[in-house]
Amino acid sequence: MSILLLFLAPGLFALAWLIRLQICLSRVRYLLDTYGMDRKKLRKLSCKELKKLRISIDELQHANDAFALENLVRPFRT
Repeated sequence: MSILLLFLAPGLFALAWLIRLQICLSRVRYLLDTYGMDRKKLRKLSCKELKKLRISIDELQHANDAFALENLVRPFRT
């Protein structure tokens, strides 16, 4: 049984890594399509920073604060 686990562990690790990569790429695509952000500027951010940016944008949209939202998004636009 432990030999089977030894053979399956790298595959499971790779699958989890690919899922995480797709989630990060999905966040980038959303920000590119919705707000016209620059891919090169977003590439510098880590996955956690992208998540924080998306949460901040959602909170500002929910609060209907257009000026703060524009100030948050402006540095990442083309």
